Amino acid sequence: MNPINALGETSVDLLVCGPGLHEPPSWDLLCTPRRPPVRVVVDSRDDVGFTRAALQIYNPAAGHLVVHPAEPHRERQVWDELSQALGEGPPPPEGSSLVHGKREHKAAYAVARTRAARTVTLLRTHLMHMGMWTDLVHLHRTTRVALILVHHAELPEDLRHLLQHCDHQVTDTIGGMRTLHCIPQLGVCP
Repeated sequence: MNPINALGETSVDLLVCGPGLHEPPSWDLLCTPRRPPVRVVVDSRDDVGFTRAALQIYNPAAGHLVVHPAEPHRERQVWDELSQALGEGPPPPEGSSLVHGKREHKAAYAVARTRAARTVTLLRTHLMHMGMWTDLVHLHRTTRVALILVHHAELPEDLRHLLQHCDHQVTDTIGGMRTLHCIPQLGVCP
């Protein structure tokens, strides 16, 4: 397994933080070598221009994918749609014995680990719960999928806190969003 940070860890199960920590972790410990930061677009006014800009960048041949989840609050749906976008094919049949998207979650990770570098812009992330955001950050840090997460509302405090624990970049303009799709570390630029 490849390390996910400068400490040589292959995974992190628990990150302790809070009032007892007087200083945030060192920034170099939060960075994953040779990986772009988690990229977040804040569309606080839910401007359709952000969605249009994302859809214009869609170019599978160049490694730029866009996922506009039909039901972003349903974790299983989001993982199915991510797997399909990455090339898994049709969604798995209904009736899984595992609930809450676990099977779909694992399938998306498996697909992401076997694919060439891709940039996936995921829209409607303001409707996703914190557990899903945490899993998306983990997917970004441990696979060759570079995520751009579009949040169509102000960032809530708990999400800002989560982002303090990973290398990230935030923009709130359409022009800034377009520049996020150029990722030299992965050799992809529109």
